[in-house]
Amino acid sequence: MKFVMILCFLLIVQYALTFIQMRYYRKSMDNIVRAYKGKEGYYFFSGMERRKFRPGAIAMLIVDDNYIIQECYAVNGFSVLSKFKELNTYKGQHTGAVLDILGNSNNKEKSKRLPAINMALSKASENALLSISKKNISLV
Repeated sequence: MKFVMILCFLLIVQYALTFIQMRYYRKSMDNIVRAYKGKEGYYFFSGMERRKFRPGAIAMLIVDDNYIIQECYAVNGFSVLSKFKELNTYKGQHTGAVLDILGNSNNKEKSKRLPAINMALSKASENALLSISKKNISLV
């Protein structure tokens, strides 16, 4: 009986922490997007990498029509207390170049597992390339 009560308590705690984290994600996303609201040619993309027993990561990008990254933010870690940090290294770079950089750094780490932040940035960059190219094709 105690075991069931502990499991129920853990489930409720997990739900509460997930709720807090989702509110923080939505608030951060709104703050990033607010500067580009009403402007044509800017798109928001995010990528997420979940891990079971290691820290995960979330990346958010603002990309323009020319596939250039205007804003880049990422968060990684176990805790809900982790905050989004601006990654200036990728600002102003082409999303394809970012994928190439991340791909080259990932190839060097064959023996280790890939960092979650790299995977999240790769997913967001791939989403940007695919979505904007589909939009450009449909306009022609």
